[in-house]
Amino acid sequence: MTEFLIWLVAALGAVGGIVLGRVWGRVEGKRAGKRGAERDAMEETIGRAERGREALSDGRDAGDPAERLRRNDGRW
Repeated sequence: MTEFLIWLVAALGAVGGIVLGRVWGRVEGKRAGKRGAERDAMEETIGRAERGREALSDGRDAGDPAERLRRNDGRW
């Protein structure tokens, strides 16, 4: 009877360890996914800001202000 209880506790411990490991892995995977998504979003935001700065500097240095106004007039 005592041996049976020892085997039962060992089996339950093994199954519990497997379940706990799977749950822990899933939680860590979700955290890693969220961190990756946040990092990608931040990189995209930084890239858009850089492209906007470049476009702004190109627009300001595009030549004669009167010519820029004529070109821009049709876009409105």
